[in-house]
Amino acid sequence: MSDGLHSKGILHFTISVRDHVKASEFYAELLGCEIERVSQHFAFMKAGGDYFVLYKNPEHVAPNGPRGTRFHHAFIVTPEEFDRASDMIVARGIEELQPGTQNHRSFPGRHIYFHDLDGNGVEITDVTA
Repeated sequence: MSDGLHSKGILHFTISVRDHVKASEFYAELLGCEIERVSQHFAFMKAGGDYFVLYKNPEHVAPNGPRGTRFHHAFIVTPEEFDRASDMIVARGIEELQPGTQNHRSFPGRHIYFHDLDGNGVEITDVTA
């Protein structure tokens, strides 16, 4: 056992975007995330019982190549919602991408990868672990 601190979890993570208002609408409409609050530079979001922040960054650079998914943020949905996910992505004209890893030994379940409006990798999964 480590002598380090014992973290209880993650409060939030931050995603860099060019327009935090448009990005918050994207995550709300596609993933059902709740927009908690929007300020001049941040959109505070809720996904289930977890939080993330969208940061307005004029110098934003997509973390992956044009079709890359290695760096991504994964959102868990129910198996029933996962069945709808691919159709929703296609209906919105979003390109479904191949995963950054071909092996999901650590997170069994189905996985869909795509980019948000700013080229950030996003994953939808019905992970069962």
